[in-house]
Amino acid sequence: MSIRSSRLSTLASSAEASMSDAARNAAADAEKLVRNFREEIQSGSSTIGWDVGTVEALVDVLKHPNGIDDRKYLLEHLLIFLSKHSTTGIGAKLSDSVVELLYDDLPHPPETYIGPEYAFRSADGSGNNLQDPELGKANRPYARSAQPAHPLPRNEMPDAGLVFDTLLRREEFVKHPAGLSSLMFSFAALVIHSIFRTSHGNPNINETSSYVDLAPLYGNDQKMQDQIRIRDGRGLLHPDTFAEDRLLLLPPAVSVLLVLFNRNHNYIARMLLQLNERGEWTDPDQIPKDDPQRTIKLLKQEEELFQIARLINCGWFATVVFSDYFCAILGLVRDGSSWSLNPFEDIRNQDHSLFERGRGNVCSVEFNCLYRWHATTSQPDEEWVDKLSQQIFPGQTYDSLTIEDFRKKARELAKKETSPTQWTFGQLKRQPDGTFKDEELAGILQQHTANPAGAFKARGTPHVMRLHEIMGIESARQWGCCSLNDFRQFLGLKRYSSFEEWNPNKEVAAAAQKLYGDIERLELYVGLQAEATKPVMEGAGLCPSYTISRAILSDAIALTRGDRYFTADYTPVNLTCWGFADCQRNSDAPGCGSTLGRLFLRNLPQQFSPDSTFTWFPLMTPEAMDKVLTKLGERSDYDLSKPTVIPRTPEVSSYRDVAQALHSDRFSVRYADRAAKVISGQGFFIASDNPSRAAREQRAIAGVLGGYEAQILAFFYDKTKTLMERESYQLVGVKTRCLDIVRDVLKYIPLQWASTFAGIKLKDHPKAEGDYTPQELFDILADIYSFLFLDVPAEKLLRLQQKVKGDIDALLKKIKHYIRGAQRSSISLVFDTITSMFVGKDRSPREEILEKLWGLGYSPDELAHSVLAVLIACSVELSQAVVNVVNFYIDDNKPRDVQDLVAKGTLDKHDGRLLSGYILEALRLDPPFSGAYQQALQATALGHESLTPKETVLLNVASANLDAQAFPEPQVVNPTRPSDRYLASDGPARCLGTEFSTKIIASVVRAVFSYKTIRRAPGQSGQLKRFKADMYKTSTYVYLSPAQELVPWATSMVVQWD
Repeated sequence: MSIRSSRLSTLASSAEASMSDAARNAAADAEKLVRNFREEIQSGSSTIGWDVGTVEALVDVLKHPNGIDDRKYLLEHLLIFLSKHSTTGIGAKLSDSVVELLYDDLPHPPETYIGPEYAFRSADGSGNNLQDPELGKANRPYARSAQPAHPLPRNEMPDAGLVFDTLLRREEFVKHPAGLSSLMFSFAALVIHSIFRTSHGNPNINETSSYVDLAPLYGNDQKMQDQIRIRDGRGLLHPDTFAEDRLLLLPPAVSVLLVLFNRNHNYIARMLLQLNERGEWTDPDQIPKDDPQRTIKLLKQEEELFQIARLINCGWFATVVFSDYFCAILGLVRDGSSWSLNPFEDIRNQDHSLFERGRGNVCSVEFNCLYRWHATTSQPDEEWVDKLSQQIFPGQTYDSLTIEDFRKKARELAKKETSPTQWTFGQLKRQPDGTFKDEELAGILQQHTANPAGAFKARGTPHVMRLHEIMGIESARQWGCCSLNDFRQFLGLKRYSSFEEWNPNKEVAAAAQKLYGDIERLELYVGLQAEATKPVMEGAGLCPSYTISRAILSDAIALTRGDRYFTADYTPVNLTCWGFADCQRNSDAPGCGSTLGRLFLRNLPQQFSPDSTFTWFPLMTPEAMDKVLTKLGERSDYDLSKPTVIPRTPEVSSYRDVAQALHSDRFSVRYADRAAKVISGQGFFIASDNPSRAAREQRAIAGVLGGYEAQILAFFYDKTKTLMERESYQLVGVKTRCLDIVRDVLKYIPLQWASTFAGIKLKDHPKAEGDYTPQELFDILADIYSFLFLDVPAEKLLRLQQKVKGDIDALLKKIKHYIRGAQRSSISLVFDTITSMFVGKDRSPREEILEKLWGLGYSPDELAHSVLAVLIACSVELSQAVVNVVNFYIDDNKPRDVQDLVAKGTLDKHDGRLLSGYILEALRLDPPFSGAYQQALQATALGHESLTPKETVLLNVASANLDAQAFPEPQVVNPTRPSDRYLASDGPARCLGTEFSTKIIASVVRAVFSYKTIRRAPGQSGQLKRFKADMYKTSTYVYLSPAQELVPWATSMVVQWD
């Protein structure tokens, strides 16, 4: 911030100097300034007449220039000062500075406009810069970055073929020194082909846009884009299809990567339609065929879904660039670092003006020359290109091929052009639905991960690339590119004074001297490719030539910061809240924050495992990662072997089959395998590999707690009422009260009881005394429950396992502390508040409970494990069950008997059974979770499935609940059905027993519906914001968390009562 007065300038200069020299001294210097000004003011020696508040406001802005505390009234103080000194020189100067400051608050001209015509990318890249819509558009001329200052007469340049044979042709294959894989350069090829497509008719024209917009997938113009779109109102692309035919002439891994981005687009488009965040879209199958508006509706939502999905998918592409690709280039993986540059954000200059962004980009000929990385071609890819060359140019040698041969063949191939939906590559064949087989796509990716790339070096380009390099050299000459030294000077690098300085390899330097004579005549293309390369060191992972190493970082920033759709218009408004969150990088993800691993797991879920280096470090070879992970001490976290296909999990859905698996000792919960990774020892009966022992442990714990049923039920009822009164608020001018009953009540009631049972002390806020806040403990238990029992997105599984292991260790430590302390004192600290909470009497039953628990004969560890099992099973899932029941019966179209029963106040046995029946019916028709996994302990048949030992089967409990053989008229609520007919898969029913857990839920429901006028709040606030969970087999519905992630836990539902 520039403040033009003698005293203010002194103050600003002092603060700026302190911040630039040592940020840690800023606070001390500012405090000194405050003291000095206080002394001036108090002594009356201040010549300007500032008060202490003005000085403190000035110091605040110097300490926090990007986060000014407006409650200190800096602007008001300045304006008052101006009003009193308007006729003085200092007043005039300061007035100018204030105007300048306020003007610089806003961008001039504006960065973006409102409306769909500005929110979405055009097919040809036009309109990125609002003031110059043609900037960076496809089919526009290349730019020139560096001014040629030294003459390079074309008629004096050495023959391009001779140059290749002398300086570029590969002598022998040398593995990349940093361990980069062939897939690294397959992805690089995808980036390069997104921004460079030189016209064969006019080499000055770039036929693609100058933005990282996935043009190889979506096309360079509307005609190409239309060829790959289905246009059925869902915004989808034809399966496994892309627009860029040039990629068919590259090794197949490049095309496979593009196929994955195609699948990612379609996944995103389907999710957008399913979530329907804005409430504006409809499943095309639900629009009547005779609706006169059907066509208009479909066209509108087709374009919106496609365009938004494209924005999100391009966001994914950019995120991969700045996670996996960037980390590989800088060698950050070797240090285990997930750091990355963030070129997209707002940046304020020191004078408070905005640093430019989103103003467009045009690719230049210099960078076209720079991105010719043929030296990195792996040996298998070299063989692949060799075979392709023989097919295209049969009977011709590499040395005999000419540029005219290439142009002639290109014209022939263009005449044979087929629809993109029919293209194939890598000898793959499309299936009847148009897709390629997952295992074949994955096989190509995994082989390219295993293959080491070649090293950047002079004399490193395969002979088969001879024609490619000749064409590149001739194009650079035709463009009139500058010399290497001119380009280096343009970048701010030292000019080379000799060929030996350029490349210390004496043989290479001598050959270059013979060809060019003077280092100033060394042309850009050849100089970049044959220059000495950077060694492997901190901050260097790509290890190209020195000049390339410096230039690519500049280009990466220009490509992304210059793109309006990655900066000013990269917003939740344009991408939707879910989409914006979906394409963000998670720096805590495995693989040093890998995004490419997420792409693999989402789109090839059966082919990549969540702990494989092939998944999380695909741009490095397994051989290299073995050394890196060993050095980092993380070798045991990852599997270095090639992933095997994850077998399909069979599913049964009939009542008979599901009940058989749940009640048979030939099956155990699958979760024992997961539980063994985070907890060891006996007692954890909810995820045990010994069904008989687990059943005995469950009955024992339930038996102890069952002796205090009345007190426990009273706690749930009273706690519900207390929280509803405390957390509700009154509307203005009326007696109506509002409450987010899910977020503020139902979510935490089971947690309050379970934490007391386990001896976990809850606290009201993070700084209060206690173990956890309710939200913290809920999140911990939700993570544990999800890891053990639910389908977890594969990309989150590894990190979730590590987190859950730490959380369980911490919980067990606290639980053991309580029960051991209780054992020594003969007073159960586990239940030290059970009386006050459950009974309200001075004399508590905690001694009896403790005696009964210890009387079970468990060791302290076993007992702690059993207490932890209750804590997990009777908290988060019980909360979700209560939510579903309340949501089920709060609707007017549901039976009113629940409200009528509640109105009685006191229930007799018949009423109690009837209310429990209603609870069971609600959970049958709307279960908290739809499926459970079981593992066969021996070879057995289940329905139509023949299971082998240790094979997992999914029990579709939700479908079994609707089996008419077990539940006649399954959609009808009938509270008199036999109670033993209901299925209990996981959670509280299998922990406390169906009868006890149902009574607990009934207590909460009684408390909720004791407010006779309770109803949903109007509009969407009164609805559970949930979505069908097609992607998760264990959940019927998923919800959007505040972070816009899909979670299995309800988040919000507002109710009202008078």
